[in-house]
Amino acid sequence: MKYKQFAFLLAFATASLPAVTNVAYAEGEKPASTVAAPAVDTGEEGDDLKMFRFTTRMERLDFVKKAMALNAEQEKKFLDQYYRYDTELKLLNDERLAIIKNYADSFDKITDKEADKLVKRSLTFRKQRTALLEKYYGKVAKATTKVIAARFLQVEGVLQGASDVVIGASIPLMAK
Repeated sequence: MKYKQFAFLLAFATASLPAVTNVAYAEGEKPASTVAAPAVDTGEEGDDLKMFRFTTRMERLDFVKKAMALNAEQEKKFLDQYYRYDTELKLLNDERLAIIKNYADSFDKITDKEADKLVKRSLTFRKQRTALLEKYYGKVAKATTKVIAARFLQVEGVLQGASDVVIGASIPLMAK
């Protein structure tokens, strides 16, 4: 059971990195170097997972900067907002990780009540993520232009969509 839990956590942690490298490759760039997943056999899984997520966020930031293709002045204004967005997104992703962990903990014995709770938490996560994008569309548009803000939403949409596919494909379906 412990292996299943860690597998779920790794599925979440590794989702963003392949999404970023695959999207970068699709954009005609050389794929970013990948980072090995945290080791399973240590007692420091939490620290390894934190470091892995941090590294993934930095590679994601690098991709976003390249995809946005802004001049120095625009990039500074954009990044002032993007760093705030990324901090709030990390908090939301912490909740997503907690949902996945809860699912892993109850996978073998999930009840209707637990399944309903997980689904409602997942839907709340998605609503909050959409609200966060709406919030930062406005902030980025105000700091830069609406065209730059729209491009930001396009880039985030691709990254989030790819990440959702990787995570979804990594988590087994609930039993009948």
